[in-house]
Amino acid sequence: MNSSLLWMFILIGISVLIILLCFKSGLFGNGSNNDSNRKKPKGEPKSNCPICNSPLFQGENIISRVYKGTDKTDQACTILGCPHCYPKLEPGIQRVCPVCHQNIPLNGHLDAHLFLRDTGKRHVHITGCTECHKKNKK
Repeated sequence: MNSSLLWMFILIGISVLIILLCFKSGLFGNGSNNDSNRKKPKGEPKSNCPICNSPLFQGENIISRVYKGTDKTDQACTILGCPHCYPKLEPGIQRVCPVCHQNIPLNGHLDAHLFLRDTGKRHVHITGCTECHKKNKK
């Protein structure tokens, strides 16, 4: 009896591992990672990415980090990119700094200042990229 119970647990464990590996490899699921299943953007683009200049449609946002400071109207921030250029680069897209016009590596970013105006609107000044600031430190 103990031997058959042990074999049953071993078989259940192997089955669970196989199912988990299948989900991780994408054999099961809705296939939402495929480019062919991606929804086509509707309407006019609302802005462009400052790194790759790709048009951003409704629901596509720039990926950035805002750092808290003492002044709420002027905050330091880093811009990592958009869904087209970060975390994975789409084919045919280049990440270029608008200040020094050099290519930005995938682990690079833009440095900027985020200004909060009295009206509540946000305004961004890009001061350079990780490549610009490497030159300035030398």
